[in-house]
Amino acid sequence: MTKDKQDRKTKYFKDYLALDNEQLKINAGVGKGVYLEILTRIINQLGIAYSIHKRLLVLRFDLHLNHYTSNNEVISKFLKRTKQWISRNYNIKDIGYAWVREIERAKTQHYHLVLFLDGDKIRYPNKLTKHIKETWSDNGYMPTIKNPYYFIDKHNHKEMRAEAINRISYLAKTRGKRYRDPQTKDYGASRLKTRVINEYKF
Repeated sequence: MTKDKQDRKTKYFKDYLALDNEQLKINAGVGKGVYLEILTRIINQLGIAYSIHKRLLVLRFDLHLNHYTSNNEVISKFLKRTKQWISRNYNIKDIGYAWVREIERAKTQHYHLVLFLDGDKIRYPNKLTKHIKETWSDNGYMPTIKNPYYFIDKHNHKEMRAEAINRISYLAKTRGKRYRDPQTKDYGASRLKTRVINEYKF
């Protein structure tokens, strides 16, 4: 079986996802499922972000908490502050994002996140990464991960988009989800809406 339902979300166990007449490689397989609803929401926001920005920066990072919380207020406040800082420092209005909440071996939750930003205004994300790390430090820590960002433009669109989707599909994995209060969400995403259509739209 490649699909079944859990918490009103669909578990999927293939390493390729057919979406809009396209086969997308994802981080899944036998015994390693993803939730389709989370994955398609993230891909949707990535696609809309690219239709808005001529060059897209996709930034992946993780945030660990030093204490358990029964809700996601801490990540909501963090994202609000971070978006305000990005808007002030880079003059970016359309900020795409997605986050997931997970608990595995630790007693506290951690979050996996991705930002979709204007790659013409943020060429090198070092300053932004440093700000995120400092902003989060009162709540916990931000581990270093390899190859945390991708730039997608008209020259590398097909290849780099595929790499980015495969990487961020990790956020949709079923493992680590569900360990939360019933009223607490295990994921969230921006609500970007397409305004500009270009020839490389998703």
